[in-house]
Amino acid sequence: MNSRPHHPTIVALLSAAAVLCNLGAATPSPSPTITPQISSSPATRPAASPPSNSPTTLSSSPTATPSKEALTTRDIPGIRGKISIPAAWTLLPGKLLEGDVLLAVKEKISDENDPWTTGLSMTIDRNGAKDSGMKAGDYALNIAREAREKAGEEASPISDAVQGDFREIRFEFPVQTEPPLQVTEVLRANDRTGTVAVILWQSPKGEAASLKDLREEVLSRLVLDPAQ
Repeated sequence: MNSRPHHPTIVALLSAAAVLCNLGAATPSPSPTITPQISSSPATRPAASPPSNSPTTLSSSPTATPSKEALTTRDIPGIRGKISIPAAWTLLPGKLLEGDVLLAVKEKISDENDPWTTGLSMTIDRNGAKDSGMKAGDYALNIAREAREKAGEEASPISDAVQGDFREIRFEFPVQTEPPLQVTEVLRANDRTGTVAVILWQSPKGEAASLKDLREEVLSRLVLDPAQ
């Protein structure tokens, strides 16, 4: 699937985890109107914020603890970003500024249409906030709220915090596929550039607890350039 995260389609992307996550089989995923969400906590700014023009690490809500598996840092072309993943994983960076999807997954895949169950996908929405007439952070929060509402009662509350140049909005929800999946959705919004990074981490629901440390380390070490 060629993901084109412009405002009219971003909702469709998040409305099905299968679409962004390339599950191969149809996977109805709640986020969309990209609107999975509700209950957001007030944004809080950490004591020390990174310089405005330096790449910033994606901080995740739960405290990240080092995983037992060593991670290898890889460049994300085009957006001057970096991602740290296990050496044996597959990274398909895509052309994010042209609407492609980035995949960093445990399985060996050759393109975004191959099935996979564990890992991360990311798209960059460069036009949704602008087209909506909203700041990127408010646009992302609205999307998350709608998506969480569609996700149902099993979805977690939304966390909403300011991290340096980015406003980070996050929640989790299960997806009833075979095998059942647990999805963590992170929207990272940049009010200065108007862009929103849509990040989805997924794994089999039965493995979510054992993969929590790895998930948090991968998310916390994901670096995006605030100038992009």
